[in-house]
Amino acid sequence: MGDNSIANQFRGDEIAKIDNNLYPKVGGRLRLAHGENHKLSITTNIIKYDGKIAVVSAISTTNKGSFQGLGMANTERDKEIAPAILELAETRAIARSLRFAGFGVEYCSAEEVSHLKQRNGIKPISDNKNQLSDDSQANAGNGGNGNSAHSTSNGNGKGRLSGKQYKYILRLADELDKNKADLDKYCLEAYGTVVQHLSMVDASVLIEQLKAR
Repeated sequence: MGDNSIANQFRGDEIAKIDNNLYPKVGGRLRLAHGENHKLSITTNIIKYDGKIAVVSAISTTNKGSFQGLGMANTERDKEIAPAILELAETRAIARSLRFAGFGVEYCSAEEVSHLKQRNGIKPISDNKNQLSDDSQANAGNGGNGNSAHSTSNGNGKGRLSGKQYKYILRLADELDKNKADLDKYCLEAYGTVVQHLSMVDASVLIEQLKAR
């Protein structure tokens, strides 16, 4: 999906630009969810919180059923918002559950990759499709990163996970006594694909979740 596609679903103030990519904010997903459901329920549950790591589960119940998402935050990765990692984990969980419910399903949420703002900045995108088109054309000129046998990235971070990520995920799973079949089952439920076909962003989220267990 291109930048113009995200603009067709979300308003300008519901889109963030992080690390030169566009991501919808959780508020945009909530607006879509409320608009398309006569009855919407979102419940959250703290899975882990020790002051340094927070893991929260969220279940969004819509007209189509119930959808669970997990959100994780820690003081090391999310330094700029360290005092509020529990709230951040909850926001990420809600964003993911709404994504799995079908609201902007093809896009990772801004809150899930907000830690990248420490590197290249984060800013809202104005409600201007010409600006989005310009960004799209600029990104189209980027080549692949060429550093991974698994990656099919076009240089904008939206490609397939790297070989390094894949091996690290398998190692973390092994330390948790989980085999590849277990991983594939979880990834199919959580991300809609098996582990070796995760996106780079989803692989990063999975790594943080495995590390938190």
